[in-house]
Amino acid sequence: MKRFKRIYVEITNICNMNCDFCSKTNRIKKEMSVPEFSHVLDEIKEYTDYIYIHVKGEPLLHSNLDRILDLCTKNNIKVNITTNGTMLYKKLDIILKNNCVRQINISLHSFDGKEDNYIDNLMEAVSKLTKKGVYIVYRFWTLKDNKLSLSNKKLLDKIENHYKLDNKMHKIILEKENIRIDNNTYINKGKEFCWPTLNNGIYSEKGTCIGLKNQIAILSDGTIVPCCLDAEGIISLGNIFQDSFKNIVNSKEVDSIINGFNNNKKIKELCKHCNFYETFK
Repeated sequence: MKRFKRIYVEITNICNMNCDFCSKTNRIKKEMSVPEFSHVLDEIKEYTDYIYIHVKGEPLLHSNLDRILDLCTKNNIKVNITTNGTMLYKKLDIILKNNCVRQINISLHSFDGKEDNYIDNLMEAVSKLTKKGVYIVYRFWTLKDNKLSLSNKKLLDKIENHYKLDNKMHKIILEKENIRIDNNTYINKGKEFCWPTLNNGIYSEKGTCIGLKNQIAILSDGTIVPCCLDAEGIISLGNIFQDSFKNIVNSKEVDSIINGFNNNKKIKELCKHCNFYETFK
């Protein structure tokens, strides 16, 4: 049986922000229903120990987040959440009552510097979460030429003050990718990347990837794709509401993509337009 280090489940592709770095989508806005999510868990729970409830959209916007997390707890599935953080304080009680949440990645590059109270509320929520043992990762993923924007610097000042750090954080973040700043609390930085689309120029027909080896993703409408960057479902491997997950992951198409990566060859056209793995490996 194939096993995945993580499976992405997009419980909603609806977001409350419109950030420049995030690729725009033409997909129909959809929230995965609770019965649909329950079906997804039944199909995938033997294939992984961890799900990431994110591809696009803001997962904390889901109208039944409490029932989604309850199902994960009942199925002994550990959950990692990627969020822009704007709803974290509001949904804190729901998260705290569920032992399934292992890690929360907070995209601080979503912050535009206009809502200072958002950061204060965010850090108060983080403090309560880390005391319960939840890992928190503050993400700065839009660095250009390894330089900090003004909003990045403002956020780092707030982090330094809140965690009573010395004033070297601006320098340290440019030198290290992962920085531990408190119990269960980290900063992770990364350069701005280009979302793969068929409109991009071809990067390379050769290369490998962890897609379908370590990870796979399920979009809110049930479309299964090789990785979390195929947010438009261009490489549709099937639909989990129309076929079994087992049949899809054991298909000849999936085997051909994996064999291609094993032989340093990109089989799918979208992969030829993607340089994420080569950039960040």
